[in-house]
Amino acid sequence: MFAVTEPGSIPVAYPTWVDWRIERRAAAAAEPLPLAPVATCFCATCWGQGNIWSQAANGEGLIPRACPVCDGQGVCPQTPPHTA
Repeated sequence: MFAVTEPGSIPVAYPTWVDWRIERRAAAAAEPLPLAPVATCFCATCWGQGNIWSQAANGEGLIPRACPVCDGQGVCPQTPPHTA
């Protein structure tokens, strides 16, 4: 029995290398998760950052503020394409 430690996870014990290989192949063959929900698109105002830089109230430089278009989320609902 041996333990495998991957970055960002806890050590996992496997009885044989074959068991480890089977699990790794299944994970590698799995469909990757989307970066954003399917029905959304990245905000064009803040470029998906969730905040925009605006002038400070005292006039001394710029400060980050929540994007007014996406409310600081970085994504907006995608409008369905118009069909004629």
